[in-house]
Amino acid sequence: MTAPPITAESVLFPAATHRARIDELARCLHERDVEQFALRRAPIVTTVLRSTALREITTALDRLLQLDLGGLMVRGWRRYDRLREAAIRTRTGSTEQVELLEHEITHTHNPHLEISVDANPVGALDLELRIALLLRPLTATIRGGLLVALGPGDCTLSANVDATEVGRLLHREYTLPVATLVDLRRPIPLVRHDFEDPTVRINRTPGARAG
Repeated sequence: MTAPPITAESVLFPAATHRARIDELARCLHERDVEQFALRRAPIVTTVLRSTALREITTALDRLLQLDLGGLMVRGWRRYDRLREAAIRTRTGSTEQVELLEHEITHTHNPHLEISVDANPVGALDLELRIALLLRPLTATIRGGLLVALGPGDCTLSANVDATEVGRLLHREYTLPVATLVDLRRPIPLVRHDFEDPTVRINRTPGARAG
């Protein structure tokens, strides 16, 4: 049975239940007065309206934070030349090990949120969510074009949420083993035609070089 994916929300807000995670996310946003900024052009801001705005913004960010971290990592690796080349070479059934240097995989999303009451717009907010996975050096084992094993290594997950005219709303960081994010009970194909995702970027960290 395949394990459920580990999401950005579950790592960054490690509460026992989804409801508790949403409440913690709402508290973080409220501490930065996000609802006040979203309603800054509204003629009248009531307590009910402020509560509604906070709930809508929290719900939108919660949906974005359902990002599957293991899936994000694999999509980034499918753009990694050394892994792709090893996958192509081993499609006949051979095995190779690829040393992955320290590198970062990022995902960005730029939603525009509009808040309406009775179909009348009362507020808006432009956000940027950036998820980054900084991976320490580790070894990947490729067999038959598939990722079949990963050597020990850690990954630092960071999430930033910024808003135009407001600045940083949220920053969270967490370090965890790579093996907890990628489910290798079924080998993962590294070469296929549908992996392109323009929001995913993989970068070598400063000072790193290709091997």
